[in-house]
Amino acid sequence: MMSCAVHLCLMIDSPKYVRFTEESNALDYLEKAVAFINTARAKPVDWKWVILAIHGALYGFMICALKGTDPDNVCTKNKAGKLKLIDFREALKRCQESARNHISGFAKALEVTEDQKRALSYIHDEFRNQFVHYRAACWSIGLDGMPEIITHGLDVIRAVALDMGNYYVHYDAQKVASLVTEGIGALLEAN
Repeated sequence: MMSCAVHLCLMIDSPKYVRFTEESNALDYLEKAVAFINTARAKPVDWKWVILAIHGALYGFMICALKGTDPDNVCTKNKAGKLKLIDFREALKRCQESARNHISGFAKALEVTEDQKRALSYIHDEFRNQFVHYRAACWSIGLDGMPEIITHGLDVIRAVALDMGNYYVHYDAQKVASLVTEGIGALLEAN
């Protein structure tokens, strides 16, 4: 079976190349989210980048949690029979299925509160998808509840990246914990 993972990650020791993995990509998104959280109060347009980065971080950490040792764990076949990466909603659903822990190597299924589900729906459906699939229009976003929505997103990132107990991920858990704590602290100050 052909894996949906792109196997271009060669060990190249050259400043002309940059290397990405699922883990480094998720961590990079989280770092960017926290950086933009710290600038959003002074520059409100940065909330767009907070949303995009929180979404990217959460999706990336969910893929890491579900992948285990087999990249095909996070793939599905499209109508043409080609393997493609599962989407955000499917990743979220799978992270919540305790039956998957033996496949993907996590010890505990993700538990998401109703408030967190609502926040993730805002992040994914209302905001992220509107930014990524932008239609020419005038669009205004109320910022009053944004810190709370993003705090819920960071809480879910913490749960996926640190609390599910995945055996196969290769990122610095202390750095993830520190970034999540910094982001939530900055959001509390913004409120």
